[in-house]
Amino acid sequence: MLWLVDSDDLIADLRLGVVNDHESADALAHKIFPENVLIPRGDTTLDRAAAAGVDEIFVGVYGRLAVVAGGGLAARLPSTVASEVVAVRPTAVAHLIHAEFDSALGAFAQWDQGKLRRSFSATPVDILEDIGLPFVFEREFWAGEHPLRYADGVPFDPQALPFHPIEFADHVSRRWLGFRLTQPWDPADITPDRFPLRGWAIRPQGYEPTAADTAPPSTTATAATADIAPQADTASPPEAPQAAPTKGLGRWFGFGKR
Repeated sequence: MLWLVDSDDLIADLRLGVVNDHESADALAHKIFPENVLIPRGDTTLDRAAAAGVDEIFVGVYGRLAVVAGGGLAARLPSTVASEVVAVRPTAVAHLIHAEFDSALGAFAQWDQGKLRRSFSATPVDILEDIGLPFVFEREFWAGEHPLRYADGVPFDPQALPFHPIEFADHVSRRWLGFRLTQPWDPADITPDRFPLRGWAIRPQGYEPTAADTAPPSTTATAATADIAPQADTASPPEAPQAAPTKGLGRWFGFGKR
C-alpha cells in the first residue's frame, strides 16, 4: 500500500474517520493507469484489498490523504516503485508498506517531496535493500529488542537478522499510520477495515469487458490481516484465520508474543 499524505497529523486524521471520495478515487486510478481499461470492481476495505492481484488497483481518497493498494505496488525493492506513481498526487510525504507472508519479507519506504528518503526490504536472512539513514524509531529493532523466535525444531540461523522483517514493517506502519498490518489488533489501534476503498481490474488498452469482468468480486479475508505468529497465545478471529505458511522462509520464523 502507498499512502500519499498532505496532513500535519496523519494518525489523528485517520482516527477521526474517513469517507472515500469516489469521484476523486476514480480520477486517481485513471491517472495512474491512463493507457489501460479499468473495470469497476466495487467497494471494499483496506484489509481485504491487501491480497489484490497484479491486475487490480484499489484507491481511497480522504481529503488530504490518499491510499493506493494493489499487486502492482508489491515491490520487493521499494525504490523501484515508479516515480510517476509516487508523484501522481503531489504530496509532502509518501509512505509505502509491503509484506509477503509466504517468504516472510517485510519492506517499507518514505519519500519526502517526491524524493526517496528511506527504503528497506528484507527476508529473515537476507537484506534486499537498505537505502538512506534509519529513522530513530528503528533503533530498537537493530539493537535486538525484537528477536526472531524460531518454530519448534528449527535451528538458529547465524545469518538471520536480529528481528522479523514483517514485524519491522508492522512497527513502521504503526508509527507512520497508526495501525499494524497483522492481527490481533490492539484495542487502541486504528484498524485497516475502517478505510473504504474502491477497486478496479486493470485491462489492456482496447479491452472489451466480458460478463465475468462485471461479476461481483470475492470478499474473502486475506492473509495480510492474519496473525502469522503460531507461537502467539491470542488466536485470530474466525473471519481472518491464522496464516501458517508452508513454503519458503515463512515457516521458520514467528513474531514472538506481542
